[in-house]
Parts: sequence; structure tokens; C-alpha cells
Amino acid sequence: MSVEAARRYILGRVLDTLLREDVQQLVSLGAKQETLPAGAPVAESDGPWWRACLAAGELWLPVRPAAFMQRWRSREGPVLARSRDGDDWHCLDDSGALIGWLGQELEPDERELYRAFAAECEDAERQHRACRQAQQEYFECCREAPPALNRWEQRFLHYDRLAAYLDHPYYPTARAKNGFGVEDLARYAPEFGPRFRLRWLAVPQSLLRGTEAGAPEWWPQFEQVGLDPALAADHALLPVHPFLWGDPLDAMLHDAGLEEQVVAAPDSCVEVMPTLSVRSLLLVQHPETHIKLPLTIRTLGSRNIRTVKPSTIGDGNRVQRLLGAIAEQEPLLRGRLLLTDERRGAHVDGHSFLGYILRRYPQAVERGTLVSVAGLLAETPSGGYLFEELGQRFYRGDVLALLEDYLTLTFEVHVTLWLRYGIALESNQQNSMLLFDEAGGGLRLLLKDNDAPRIDREQLERRWPLLYRCVEELEDARIWSRERLALGQMFGTITLQLNVAPLIEGLAARGYGERRELYGRVVRVLERSLAALDGEDGRELRELLLEAELLDAKYLLTAGTLQSKARSGAADINKHYGRSAPNFLREAL
Repeated sequence: MSVEAARRYILGRVLDTLLREDVQQLVSLGAKQETLPAGAPVAESDGPWWRACLAAGELWLPVRPAAFMQRWRSREGPVLARSRDGDDWHCLDDSGALIGWLGQELEPDERELYRAFAAECEDAERQHRACRQAQQEYFECCREAPPALNRWEQRFLHYDRLAAYLDHPYYPTARAKNGFGVEDLARYAPEFGPRFRLRWLAVPQSLLRGTEAGAPEWWPQFEQVGLDPALAADHALLPVHPFLWGDPLDAMLHDAGLEEQVVAAPDSCVEVMPTLSVRSLLLVQHPETHIKLPLTIRTLGSRNIRTVKPSTIGDGNRVQRLLGAIAEQEPLLRGRLLLTDERRGAHVDGHSFLGYILRRYPQAVERGTLVSVAGLLAETPSGGYLFEELGQRFYRGDVLALLEDYLTLTFEVHVTLWLRYGIALESNQQNSMLLFDEAGGGLRLLLKDNDAPRIDREQLERRWPLLYRCVEELEDARIWSRERLALGQMFGTITLQLNVAPLIEGLAARGYGERRELYGRVVRVLERSLAALDGEDGRELRELLLEAELLDAKYLLTAGTLQSKARSGAADINKHYGRSAPNFLREAL
């Protein structure tokens, strides 16, 4: 991919997000224009254009009408800015120039956030080119010598790698793993399929806080990593991602006052491969076990640093136990909802950069094909798309039958959790996985990494006191929802807008039905899921998702990058919303 193509691609994504999130009231203070004014520095004048009068001057954006998640999207054409006095015009040729122009009249602290995002855009362009090149090379290798996909973990890694080449539906610079250089991508990112070994620290046992005593059988002995076995008397080995090894780790240990208390092992041990989430690593010799390790990179927002917060170690396990108990007692979910075992993890006395979570996959995955929802629209080496390949393998080529099963499974799980138990999960595209049974059994949903749901404490405790005991000691108080609306917002922005709607848009774009017809399927399955919950009140769901003209949308760029928490008011940057998305479900009514 050329530099120019990557620049245009990222600029288009940034423009779409600025319009969707109404950054600087770009939409609410703007208006559509059919032509450019006289004196504009380009010959092209056919519209429509979007003209917004902002603090820095006038911004003229080439736009087209849209229906999905926003009223206007960008189109090919120059982005133009005019000074407030109307004398000077500028062509903003890339995302950095656009963001720099938008930030020039802001207060210094906000201007710095815009400057950082401009740099993030440049990273996204470079890493986008690198990943497109890696995709091309991998696809060529697959066509020349098809990869071995006999074992479940081979299929898992292959499909996760395909998913890694697909961009996030909404965050514009998701391609950028801020903190990684291009060379780090090749060493540690799933797009490149690398293998590497973990590094290890010997940590005083008195500093280690864990959820379960004892190390698994594959954990290395001290002599295996080049350390004196005598250290085992009062130390324990802690894994470290090799990206952090050396100067970055030394600096963090110094800042934490730990440099004299821990011992760095000279040898690496335990071979791993990265999965879609980058910091979750599959153990090559024990593929049913993944280990989640801190990384000092940022994704989906400049404040989304990928450490492992100590509170998430216990909270993730508590929520998984709650979900497991629900799945056992709910006839709709029993045998169809699978969960990873996340009971084991540890951290060094509250430090988010020294810790880990072990994630064990259920034995059922060994008899199937496990695919991330994030990868359903991914391209395949054969030139098609993953949902087509899965439809061919498991549904005799009937893609719409696959869609029907997927919608039914997704809504029966999440509508039941929301309305009956007062639980909405942040089970995004990466954390929701589909298990296709190689023996011809039914489709199942596997959920992992559920450490940040929203739970109606009163409803759960009142109706299900025994289940409530699973989570009564949650450490992150933000999990307890202070208002009922929070559950509907999470269901709408995660289950509907991330896990369902992009697939519908992709199917429509590829000729599997008209949008209205496909969204009609969504509505019918949603209504059927409601009907299956005898005695539960579905009015709130209908009001929020079927009757409202606008849906809440996540404002990831605003809360995660362009505004401070003090300015945005976001207690959690991943749960900051604006009610601005056209309700695509109403198209089917």
C-alpha cells in the first residue's frame, strides 16, 4: 500500500469519527452546502459539502448522506479550511494537518491532547501500511502452501490473524498500537504471527498478591530461567512481556521503588504467540491456556493503556463465576454459553505493570472451530470473507442460516442477562467468540475477559441473592450501575452496534440482502428473544432500541483521546455516550 493510499484511508476514518461524535459541535453548528464559495483554492465545487464555523475558522468537508451510525460521512475530495476573516484558505491534506488546525485555538492542555492525536494518526498510517503488507504476504503464503488447520489452536490462530487485519468499526486510528514501532509489530503483533518467549522476574513472595495459590505445572523452575534455585524459598517467578524487558522495565521498577527487591532472570522461557488482543498470549505447548500480560501500549484511545489493573484480576473471575451459575440454571443458556476459566492471576502489591491473568479455555473448544466475532467480516486468502467460509463449512453455503443462528444465540444470551438478571456485558467483538462444532452440533457462544460489565445491584441482590454472592465483593465500584439506563446503553453500544450491526452492514454490502430486510431479521429475532422470557418486562428495551429515533453511540475518540475526563465528565472513558446515531432498527419497522 502506498503512503498516499494510507493517508487517505486514515483521513477518511478520522473525518467520519469527527462527524459521528460531533467534535467541537462540528455537526450541530454546521450546515450542508451544495457548492464551495467563490475563491476556494480548488476547481472541484460539486457538493455536498459540510460547512462548520469553529473557533479556528471555517471548515469545509466533502460529505455524503449516510444512514448507519451518523447522518453524514466523508467522501473523496479536499478538506478545506478558511481563516475567520475569510482571506486565507488551506488544504488540509492529512489527518495530522486537520487535527492540528482544529486544535490551534484551544486551551494549552486541550491543544496538547490534539497534538498527541495528530501523532497517533501518523502512527496509524505507518502501521496500516505495515499490516497491509503483512496481510498480502500471509495470503500469498496461504495460497502457495495452505496452512495446517487440523488442530483447534491452528484454526484459532489463523482466524485471529485474519481478524487482526480488519479495522475496528468506529475508532479511527485503531490500527495504531501506540508505543509499538513498526519493528515491534513484526515481533509481537498478531498480524505477523510471531513466536517469542516470556521473560521472568523473581519477586519476593511477600509482595505477591494472587487469586489462587500455586503455579500451574508448566510454570518454569528457577534454574530454567538461569536463577539460583535457592531463591524459591521466598521468591516466586512472575512473567513479563519481552517488549517491556530492559530499560522500560528498569525505569518502572525504579519509579515503584522495587529495583532492589526483584531479580531479573537472564533466560527466557515458555514460548507464546499473540492473539487478537495483542497482550493475551497463547502458550504454544499448552494452547488451552492463554496468559494476559501488561503492555505499555495504548489502543482505542490515548488513555487506554494496556496494563493489567489489579482489580480486574479478581473482578473478572467473580463475573465469570456469576455467568457460569446463570448458564447452569437458565434453560435457554445451558450448554450454549461457554466461559473461560479466569480464576488464576497475580500482581505485585497493586502495580498494574507487574501482573498477569491466566485464561483457560473449556475442553469443548478442542472439538470445534473457535472464531472471534471481530473476524466475521475479515477477508480470507481465497478472496472471500470469513463469514462465507464458515457458512460453507457449517451451513452448506447458507450464510443467512448462519446469521439467524448467530442472532438467536447472541440475543438469547444478552437479553436474558439484561432483563432477567440486570447484567450488561462489555463483551465486545474480541471477547465474544463463536464455537462451531466440527461434529455438526449447534453453535455456541464463548465469553471471556468480563471484568467491566454493568450490573443492577438492587435487581440482582433482590431477585437472585445466591447469585449475588458471586460478585458482592467486586473491587471496581463502577461495575454497579447507578441508573437503569446504563444497562441499555451497554447492550446497545456493544451487543447491537459492535457485534451485530457491522455484520448486517457487511452482508448488505456483499449482496446477501437489502439493509431493511436484514435489519428486519434482527428485529424479529430480538422480539422472539423477548417473547421467550416469560414474565420479564421488555418495555425498556423496546423504547430504547426499537422506538427511539436516535440511539446512544460510544464517543470513543472524544472521551478516550481529545478531552480530559474533567472536560468530558466520563467516569469510564469506554462508557461515554452521545445520543446521535440514527436508529437503524427503525428502518425495518
